[in-house]
Amino acid sequence: MSSSLTKRKPLTEPSTDVSNPQNEKAQEPAGVAQEPRHCPSRKGLSLLQQLLVALILLAAGCFASWRIYGCWPFLSGPRVFSKAELSHYVGKSDSALYLAILGEVFDVTKGRRFYAADKGYGFFVGRDASRAFVTGDFEGDLTDDVADLSPEQIKSIVEWRDFYHKTYTYKGRLEGPFHDARGRPTGHLRWVEQQAARAKSAEEQQRELEAQWPSCNVRWTESEGSTVWCEGGAYPRKLISTLPGGSGGPAGASGAASAPGKTTTSRCACFEEVGWSDVRQLYAGCPPDQHSCKILEQHAS
Repeated sequence: MSSSLTKRKPLTEPSTDVSNPQNEKAQEPAGVAQEPRHCPSRKGLSLLQQLLVALILLAAGCFASWRIYGCWPFLSGPRVFSKAELSHYVGKSDSALYLAILGEVFDVTKGRRFYAADKGYGFFVGRDASRAFVTGDFEGDLTDDVADLSPEQIKSIVEWRDFYHKTYTYKGRLEGPFHDARGRPTGHLRWVEQQAARAKSAEEQQRELEAQWPSCNVRWTESEGSTVWCEGGAYPRKLISTLPGGSGGPAGASGAASAPGKTTTSRCACFEEVGWSDVRQLYAGCPPDQHSCKILEQHAS
């Protein structure tokens, strides 16, 4: 019986050489989906996990700031000290040295050679002794009471405060006459700022007057007393000036300050005109056309 079967080539086993990628690729049957190849997996934090970690670190930083500085960063103002808290910063056991002026607290630890307890300015530490900065009484005036000081004295205290801002580290505010328990400025602090500005304005007006009418030359000898004279043909006069000044009254509970007073000053000024008036007075015993006058009063003006 004749066979009608078609002869087929014997199957051969595929090459086992896998060193060549081309051979490996050739062994894969056509039309069969290939299993995707993946890089080795890397374990890491997802975006949500990273955000959670950041929030935890931020919360920890805020808590540390509250414990150390008494405030929450970005959420509140500067730390507000009580007088009892400030009194602890006096350098005992190598602790920090803090002082306050006009209710603002500064870390003066780097100036320990000046502010340590046994040094020249140690009495300023741990308190607000604003008054003593201008009176020089380092026993009876170690207080924050400045209500009866002149505008010029208050201006000097404000300048001391500016010095501490430039030189030392600002730490916060002190609850008291200048700031309330939340650190907000009081009416008394606003009155202080007004007095300082008024004194500055008076100084500026004084400089303008001196530029307009130059001061006289003054000479004093034991035998002749005081003599004033003007050069360039000018005439000496006693110039009376009324400038903004006087302490006025500090702000009360309503925050309103009383009306400011005025300060009257006198000095010898040189005028090109020979005339005189109530504010441009002649010196006693000196003719109006003289360029030099002896002062008969006890002190030269």
